[in-house]
Amino acid sequence: MMVVDVEIGFSFKRELRERNPRIVLADGADALAALEALARDYPVVRDRLFDDLGGLRREISILVNGANVQRRQGLATRLFSGDRLTVLPPVGGG
Repeated sequence: MMVVDVEIGFSFKRELRERNPRIVLADGADALAALEALARDYPVVRDRLFDDLGGLRREISILVNGANVQRRQGLATRLFSGDRLTVLPPVGGG
C-alpha cells in the first residue's frame, strides 16, 4: 500500500474534511486510480472531476509532483508513495 498527498485547487475544497487529503492506494496505482479513490472518499468532488460517462472532465488538469500528466502517460501515470497529486480547475481570465 502507498499514501499519496492530494492538493485541490477548487473553490469547494472547504467542503472537504481535510485541506490536503491523503489517499491510500495499492502499490502500482496510477493517477486515474487516485482520482477514483478521491471521488469515493469525498463524493462532493465526483461531479466536478468526472463527466456523465465517467471520464475526467476536459477542463481539469492533473499534476504529479508538479508535472502535468498529459506530458507523461496521461491518467496512466504511475504513482509512488509520497507523491503529490494536484487537481486544478480550469484557468480563466480576461
